Amino acid sequence: MSTTQSQPMRIALKLVCQDSGNVVGLNKPCSITASLMASAVRLALSPFASRQLANSAKTDSFLNQAIGQINQQQAVLIQYAGNNVGILMMPALMAAQYKCHPHAYLTAVAKADTAQASMQQALVQAKRTHIQPLEYPLPDSHDERAQFNALVALINAFALRQHPHYGHYWFTEPHQSRVASLSFVEQHNRAYTSVILVQGTQLPAPKPLINEQQIWLPISAAHPNGLITALEQLQQTLQAIAADEQQQLMVLIKQTFAQYDANACIGAVLMANSLPALLVEAQAMQNRLVDFIAEVNPLPLHYKTPAGSCVNIDQQQPQQGLCFVYPGVGTVYANMLPSLNQYFPDLYAQLERDGNLKAMLQADSIYQPDNTTAMSLGDMAIAGVGSSYLLTKLLCQMFAIKPDFAMGYSMGEAAMWASLNVWQQPETMIEQTKTDRIFTTDISGQLNCVRQLWQLRDDEQIVWNSFVVRSTAAEIEPLLSQYPRVYLAIEQGDTCVLAGCEISTKALLKQLGKRGIAANRVTAMHTPPAMLIRDDVKAFYQQPLHHDEVLNALPKQISFISAANDQPVALTSHAIADAIANTFCQPLNFTKLVQKAQGLGANLFVEVGADRQTATLIDKISRNTKPAIALNAKGADDATSLLKCIAQLVSHRVPMSLAYLTDNLAEIQQTNFAAQSVASKAEHCATTLLQGEQS
Repeated sequence: MSTTQSQPMRIALKLVCQDSGNVVGLNKPCSITASLMASAVRLALSPFASRQLANSAKTDSFLNQAIGQINQQQAVLIQYAGNNVGILMMPALMAAQYKCHPHAYLTAVAKADTAQASMQQALVQAKRTHIQPLEYPLPDSHDERAQFNALVALINAFALRQHPHYGHYWFTEPHQSRVASLSFVEQHNRAYTSVILVQGTQLPAPKPLINEQQIWLPISAAHPNGLITALEQLQQTLQAIAADEQQQLMVLIKQTFAQYDANACIGAVLMANSLPALLVEAQAMQNRLVDFIAEVNPLPLHYKTPAGSCVNIDQQQPQQGLCFVYPGVGTVYANMLPSLNQYFPDLYAQLERDGNLKAMLQADSIYQPDNTTAMSLGDMAIAGVGSSYLLTKLLCQMFAIKPDFAMGYSMGEAAMWASLNVWQQPETMIEQTKTDRIFTTDISGQLNCVRQLWQLRDDEQIVWNSFVVRSTAAEIEPLLSQYPRVYLAIEQGDTCVLAGCEISTKALLKQLGKRGIAANRVTAMHTPPAMLIRDDVKAFYQQPLHHDEVLNALPKQISFISAANDQPVALTSHAIADAIANTFCQPLNFTKLVQKAQGLGANLFVEVGADRQTATLIDKISRNTKPAIALNAKGADDATSLLKCIAQLVSHRVPMSLAYLTDNLAEIQQTNFAAQSVASKAEHCATTLLQGEQS
């Protein structure tokens, strides 16, 4: 037995949260959706539906009933009695006419004796037999509510662009829509019905970065005494707010933003996860300021708490000097930046339109929990550049932050040119990096460069490794002549990186009396063997630059600093490629690079990439009273890490826009609602989706 709708199908699907027939949970009521709901034919999936529901339907036929009404150009609202979330269905043309953006489209419904057969027939009807859709798990065949909630959850995954299985961002191939299938068993005849869903045009509303559990208050003043007064007044106001009065707290946050002066001499930020904790943070900052004022000839104040509250007071603080630092290979980690897309859905959508976001972040390796295969050097390089590119766009576009300087650690120099809009098409380098012999066999993999320099036969094995050792170059260099197959690859503050023959390197470390930490990564960058392919590396990175109008739009003050050059690199394709090749192939002195940047005027370093590694190194090297700032940290919450970074930049008076924070402040009185009589996680997710959404 098999039946399939023969004609092409395109039905718009939109999740709606309702209460007495009205859409709730929106920052602004959507009149279009409310109007469509009011006129929709209602189908109830329970014999106990309320009297307001005109029809009663069985789960095994509700789609057919809905499609019958839609074929008559009717909108249909399907719900399970007692659930707060329903599915609004209508012809795609009707949705377009009303300018109602759907979360997904239903493109096929098919019935057969097996789930596989019904799905294949549905793919034929949807004209998508050339693809393998994401298969949503088969819901419990004996639970009608579970079947309905499975459909709700799948639509919700489309709406959030969130992978139904793993919960991270739902990546897709370039210019291809997300497609998924869902099958369920009909109770009366054990037949299977399969549906094919395709992503809709509705983007999810940004999840607010600031809410009652993530409090972030900017405060400004002309002088330290003024800041103390502001803190005292704030504490008085906070003490008058009851712990459960979340609405009053959100009103206070809005008022604080409105009073904040970005041009004031002093800027501070209070961060806390609750009202009582906020009071503690305010009192602690006030106490520190009182002590600071009492000091005779005080040193600059750089105050920061573990929660993220911070203030910086430095009368000699220069106005310029922000330096973006791009980390090298190996900083990426599994499931990095897992929730960032929830806060910046428009940015992810833009990056998805402009290029291959999936390949840029190497999603198949980074976001697959069952993938235990070690990433190759090329894949790690791509993912590292990709994460830096994404975070750069976030800072520059969402917060209007413009660096004065930029530099990179090792291959981070390539990330610098790709991320700051200098190269015209950096995405074209993704596939080249995965396949070019430079990264696959020359300085990684078979290590052909090493084999050539050491004059080894093809059958002679190379056991290569690199070790981080707490030692200075002056201690190591006298021993290198005894170990010709060991190289001092990197100097970085109080540590160095040795690379080469593993046995020889261990012997050198033993003679040195030091213990090395093995990187267990095969790469001959920054060693003499790499110099054999220096010209090839230059040719690889000699990329076309953006047109003059784009380059001229770059902030005039940006100086691009390379480890290979004494002065900032000129914006020419030749000069950039030459600098990268020299940095890539020669030993890297990161200590000298940081000191060079400081000599040119950089005094505030922000690491723009996955995890925080160069920030720690810079703190050890610079001996600057201003700690380096990391935008991301492995194991930390994405939103918290970002807010801490922005807070520190505010306290250092870096020019920026805080509009993205204020535009997305949570409206507690409108969004703090719970799903009513909801037994499934799927419906809870859908309720979260509807916060802040508009058609």
